Amino acid sequence: MDKETELVEKISAQIVQWEAEIDRLNYRAENGSEQEKKACLAQIELLQRKREEAQAKLQGMGTENTDTVEDIKKGAHGVMDNVKSGLRDAILKIK
Repeated sequence: MDKETELVEKISAQIVQWEAEIDRLNYRAENGSEQEKKACLAQIELLQRKREEAQAKLQGMGTENTDTVEDIKKGAHGVMDNVKSGLRDAILKIK
């Protein structure tokens, strides 16, 4: 398996995991207090934008001739780190 394929699989798996986390936050927002709901919804919106960035990066792979796999990997890891920290922050805010 080449590096690009490995990266695509890793990002795809991470996006699926983020979607599950966002679904859990949505559930907590719907079933929590008004304060929890507001905190969750703000975080969910941010996380959804970050997830969309990751998906766009994933879809753009292989179409940008100027980017090397390493360049794409660095950008993808940056987006992934942002989403992970956003999820962690959102979860901590509603505990």
